[in-house]
Amino acid sequence: MNRLPAAQRILLYAAFLVLLATGVLWESVSAGPWASALMKVHGAAAMVALVLIGTLIAHHIPAGWGSFRNRWSGVLLLTALGWLVASGYLLYYSGSETLRSFASQSHLWVGLAGCMVAALHLWRSAITSVR
Repeated sequence: MNRLPAAQRILLYAAFLVLLATGVLWESVSAGPWASALMKVHGAAAMVALVLIGTLIAHHIPAGWGSFRNRWSGVLLLTALGWLVASGYLLYYSGSETLRSFASQSHLWVGLAGCMVAALHLWRSAITSVR
């Protein structure tokens, strides 16, 4: 079993819940008065998430790689996170409206799909640790 320490797990869940909430809310009010504040909170949570992903890459992933238990869901999750980082960068820095539009839509859908993959990863971890 390769369970994260409680503090790391809580911070990780909190950061990703903030990312999910602010991302979904921003999508629903993208032109409203809350849009700027939501984007700032989303960006701050993304910075925290990047640090926490670094801790996963340094400790959790190497420790669990040999078990094969959740490897495919972990690889899918890490791939989704990589795209979210890249598309977030494109959203912030790209000068092309076509590229920004693609990055925006893919960021939203990969983010939502990533939440489902994360839930699957956690669920598989929970059921296999019971065995």
